[in-house]
Amino acid sequence: MRTLPLLLVLCAACVCCCASSLQAQVLPAAESAKSAHRERMRSLMVEFKAAATDAQRTAIHDRMREERTAYRNANPPTELSPAEQEARRLKMEETLKKDPFRWERYQLRRSMAAAGTVEEKNKYQEQMNVLMTRHRAEVEAKLTPEQRAMAKERELKNAAMQQEILPLQEKLRAAKTQEERKALRTQMREIFKKYR
Repeated sequence: MRTLPLLLVLCAACVCCCASSLQAQVLPAAESAKSAHRERMRSLMVEFKAAATDAQRTAIHDRMREERTAYRNANPPTELSPAEQEARRLKMEETLKKDPFRWERYQLRRSMAAAGTVEEKNKYQEQMNVLMTRHRAEVEAKLTPEQRAMAKERELKNAAMQQEILPLQEKLRAAKTQEERKALRTQMREIFKKYR
């Protein structure tokens, strides 16, 4: 009679041991799949940067998209428990509190998202505009004259690039076929190269 409980305890210990070793095998397998995916993506990015023609870049871009899709299908994201989500949020808030500007911006965004009426949202948006203006002024005050000139030049370049890119982005959203999208992306890449 005494052997039966002992046998049950041994079986339970064996099951726990097997389960933990199985879990230990699953976690490294998932990590190795992730690192293998990252390595493949890195090598494709190196190929992409070394490609000489747009056709080569497009082909590599398609391979990257296929690799990403295959990895996502094989490794669907895991849902975080409410406790894990709360822990993640608290950790992020601790990081944000170290920078007063980022912390205030975060609080205003949360308040804006929680606002129930348009008037409340507008009030928070005005506060956000004041905060952003004040922050820009503080950042610009710290710049040297050379840095200011470079920032102004970069701002003008970006504005000119955006004027050329925006119509192409609208066409890209409206494009019906993959060939149209590829042609538009090629045009956009040329514009980006022009303004580098």
